[in-house]
Amino acid sequence: MSTAHEDFWSRTLFKLRLYEASGNAFQKLFNSVMQYALPGFQSVTPWGNWGDGGNDGWCPHDNRYFQVYGPEATTELNVVQAATKSVDDFAKLKGKWPGIERYHFVCNDRYCGMPAPIGSILIELAKQEKLLEATPFSSADLTGRFMNLQPSEKMEIVYGIPSELPDFIDPNAVSELLTYLADSDSVPPSLLANTSPDFHAKIALNGITSPVTDYLSFYFYQVSDVDRFFSARDSGLAQKIALEITALYQQSKAVIPEATEAPNERYIWLIEQLIPSSVPRHPHTMKAYRQAAQVIIAKYFETCDAYEHPNSFTSA
Repeated sequence: MSTAHEDFWSRTLFKLRLYEASGNAFQKLFNSVMQYALPGFQSVTPWGNWGDGGNDGWCPHDNRYFQVYGPEATTELNVVQAATKSVDDFAKLKGKWPGIERYHFVCNDRYCGMPAPIGSILIELAKQEKLLEATPFSSADLTGRFMNLQPSEKMEIVYGIPSELPDFIDPNAVSELLTYLADSDSVPPSLLANTSPDFHAKIALNGITSPVTDYLSFYFYQVSDVDRFFSARDSGLAQKIALEITALYQQSKAVIPEATEAPNERYIWLIEQLIPSSVPRHPHTMKAYRQAAQVIIAKYFETCDAYEHPNSFTSA
């Protein structure tokens, strides 16, 4: 099992390669991951006037084909151009590779999220061409595949990782989310929906009191920022953060003994523990990070990764 240190370096080095990759470089990076990640995957080498027939990689056993698009790093992803290309590339592919059943349009969106029109067009394409599957394949999807590889396979792609972690780097996955929230502008809370009754019931069952109840309710209105962060990243990162939050909460129970004020004190303890030691202890910076930490706590309070789930309480 990979350590937090190994995961941090592997993920970060891969993301840097992906940020910089365009054109053939992105296709090579995609092929290097998929040859390990997908059994039966084959890359395609252009041949004479025939070229590659629009095939950037395929799995013959289930007629699965990939078209790879890597726009230049210095240009913003053109939604219309990318959506049109996803259909045009399929037409080119179909002309030389009969029997297509599954089609994936791979685009280096650089973690900005795959534009909705691409997914919509591919759904329509699947209907028209009677495909079993036609989906977009984003940077987050490729990162997820990469992070599930064996350590030796990851090292071959990112050329190894340092043996030690500098003191100023926090290897925890949650630190990436925390920095994102601290540096982002949130949607005004007044524009979001009210909290659910279950949310307030959980507050009461956990013995949380004012003013922490007010903090949780307020920052819960901003959890859409967390969802936005995850929508452009691989699912493995979300799972790691959930596990880290759960472990941190369990640690808070060991540090702070049961008492009337314990739930509130654990809330403040969680905030301080979430902020990496590398963050400058400047009042304005700390304010932004403490606010970001409370959004994270509210998110994982809702999902029951922090504090107790109502089902865990038993009647006397």
